[in-house]
Amino acid sequence: MAMKGLSAQTEAISPTYSFNITKKVIPPMLSLDANDISFEDEDGNGIINANEKCTLRFTLRNDGQGEGLNLQAKLTGTGSIQGVKFAPSTPVTKVPTKQEVKGSIEIQSAMNTVDGKVVLELEIEEPNGFNADKVQIELQTAAFVAPNIKVVDYTLASADGSSTLELGKPFILQLLVQNTGQGEASDVKIQLPLPENTFFMNGEEYTNIERLSPGEVKSLEYELAMNKKYVGSELSLEAKITESYNKYALPWKGKFALQQNLAAQRMVVEGKKDSPKSIQEASLRSDVDKDIPEGIAFGPKRYALIIGNEDYAKYQTGLDQEVNVAFARNDAEVMAQYVERTLGFAKQNIVVIKDATKGQMSQEIAKLLRYAELGKGEAEIMFYYSGHGLPEETTKDPYLIPVDVSGAQVSNGYSLNQLYSQLAQHPTKKCTVILDACFSGGARNKELVAMKGVKVKASVSNVPSNLVVMSSSSGQESSAVFKEKQHGLFTYYLLKSLKESKGTQSYQATMNEVTEQVALEATRMNKIQTPQLLMGGLVQSKIGTLGWGN
Repeated sequence: MAMKGLSAQTEAISPTYSFNITKKVIPPMLSLDANDISFEDEDGNGIINANEKCTLRFTLRNDGQGEGLNLQAKLTGTGSIQGVKFAPSTPVTKVPTKQEVKGSIEIQSAMNTVDGKVVLELEIEEPNGFNADKVQIELQTAAFVAPNIKVVDYTLASADGSSTLELGKPFILQLLVQNTGQGEASDVKIQLPLPENTFFMNGEEYTNIERLSPGEVKSLEYELAMNKKYVGSELSLEAKITESYNKYALPWKGKFALQQNLAAQRMVVEGKKDSPKSIQEASLRSDVDKDIPEGIAFGPKRYALIIGNEDYAKYQTGLDQEVNVAFARNDAEVMAQYVERTLGFAKQNIVVIKDATKGQMSQEIAKLLRYAELGKGEAEIMFYYSGHGLPEETTKDPYLIPVDVSGAQVSNGYSLNQLYSQLAQHPTKKCTVILDACFSGGARNKELVAMKGVKVKASVSNVPSNLVVMSSSSGQESSAVFKEKQHGLFTYYLLKSLKESKGTQSYQATMNEVTEQVALEATRMNKIQTPQLLMGGLVQSKIGTLGWGN
């Protein structure tokens, strides 16, 4: 009972209290500056491409009295959001008062990203609701576009002056690798395993290219050699190519017969980027060497002898490589293709000699004359020569110089006047002589022989009545080489004219065009070169109409 009384007494004297709790906050004042928001992507084009890692960077400023704590960067997206992934919330470091901090959000696109536009909305969330104002960022998205990596051209070149592919002698393989697709390629690897008894003299089996943009080109060079134990009549090589997707690269295979001709010089090709909408395959060959057109109608009685004398050093001791006539063999080889496809000569009626000796030239000229005789006035004869020409210093008569004839003994060459006379012996429907050579003692690279005194002016104008002569230069001029196009300057523009006209122009129109282009390009080279068209008396009256097909 006493306990109960005590309890009652206690209740009676207990005081009554009331509380008024006020929550005090010193807030931050957060702001995002749209001008300080940047977007970074791997290829730097400012677009979220498929399968690309990107970063959105921002600057957050606090102009309030309180620190910005426990902040979250909230990112949402609308529009072409398919394949575009990012964290919806990213922690932001605290922002002290009157200071700013940098933040970033990673964005990853997938292979199923589509073409379109995505609108990202960035908001900085503060626990007490003192958020920064939202900022919108509009970005383009792009669907996946595949690259296409392949070897678009290749060439074998001499490494030591050799003219043919031989055992024991080094040579240079040049591969032109290009991304011909519209998409960016990365982590491109090229492997060139070698067959037994073949070795790298310079270069490596594996080559890595970090990135190849659409249209971009890389030139790879390997100096190789086969030892004397090599078995077989040809060299087979294969380049294995991969890129980051392991899907968009093609292997390359090449087979090269032993003793085949090698290029006199290798080409240097700089890497380049073309417009993604107008990618063209790069090439180590000239534009006139490819896509040779079909032209005028076939003529059964057309006969051609085509000579390209390039490698004089091989046949004459004491000569250095500089006396060789750069690209003369290529001149002859490509001219033969135009003669067949564009000018309507039967393949069996075209004789091509590369590096012709005096004996070979004499033999094949005699055969050409026999065709003219058998044609009984209906034959159409063509003679093409690219190589050294020299004047005989006493008579000033011009000579074609076979590869085995010394420049010090010009009269042992083939007299141009004699050739004219021989071609005029028999009546023909048409007889055309094309000369990419000069007869002043000049040369494409270096003179075959040092001329005594000044260069003489050899006459090439004594043209018999039924001949048409196209000569690469006039008077004391030299005939230049167009290194970038791998031809004699005159031959290149002649082939270019044939390609564009498909052989339908007259001789006069062709030479007017060629002469203008040669003169312009020679001027760029600080040279003077003036091709000339010479016609005998019987064809002078047809000068405006006589052409390749009539």
